[in-house]
Amino acid sequence: MEQRKILLNGKIERSPNGFYKTEVFINMKVSKSACSSSNPCSGYGSDVSGCLGSSNLKSIGIGNNVLAKEAADAFIKMTDDMPSNLKSKISMGGAYRPLNIQCNIFDWDKYESTGKRVKKGTSSTPAAYPGTSNHGWGRAIDISPSDVQNWIRENGTKYGWCWGEVKSEPWHFTFCGPGSNRDKNCDSFCKGKMTIDTSSDKKETSTDKEETSTDKKTTKEPKKKINPFLAPLDAIIAFAKGDTKGLEDTESLLELSNNTNEEEIKNISEEVVRIKDIMKKIL
Repeated sequence: MEQRKILLNGKIERSPNGFYKTEVFINMKVSKSACSSSNPCSGYGSDVSGCLGSSNLKSIGIGNNVLAKEAADAFIKMTDDMPSNLKSKISMGGAYRPLNIQCNIFDWDKYESTGKRVKKGTSSTPAAYPGTSNHGWGRAIDISPSDVQNWIRENGTKYGWCWGEVKSEPWHFTFCGPGSNRDKNCDSFCKGKMTIDTSSDKKETSTDKEETSTDKKTTKEPKKKINPFLAPLDAIIAFAKGDTKGLEDTESLLELSNNTNEEEIKNISEEVVRIKDIMKKIL
């Protein structure tokens, strides 16, 4: 049975080895008329760039910016590992971008007259055709300042974040790590390999289980110190006479008495009562 890679624009790609790959890559261009509606996603559903539901997105902890879950986890791990003096300077220019915003920034007139895809109000700033942006898949960020950009260019690849999708934009980075809707062009501009596990879904290890079970075990309460009257009889007699010399080593006597079993303690207690009565009569 043939396995097919389906593109919603109607094209089917054959892999180099002659077999079709099973992979749904939805990259549907949204028409100008659809973009002009108050809710351009209504005619396309949640599987189109810019129409992701909130359940597919995750906060990156900076402002209100969100990304696809895998991209968000990788971004959080990357910025956690970033030098603190750089992390504190991060300024986000964009992350996930809803379709209606992509529709509004795209210069339709320029596109229809020249075929160029640029941002409205600019002469040459690139803008993805609505429905095709990696921002709309929650897999792209615009970040500054320049020293933060340089650090990500040097270190971001191991976290899955790569520069080069739009070479005229030093602030634009694309997540080429795992997850849905990975840009097929990542293989051409992302030269390094992702080497750091950034997933937030960690499986419980056997060590974790052992520690958990250990925590659940009831801790034995320390033995209560026994009253000095239950120490050996010579110390009791000395105590009764008011001779403190016989109790100079009280701590060692207590330690010794702590090792005494309950039956012995009962017998000693009875003996103490008896001796105390005798001492009262003598004294």
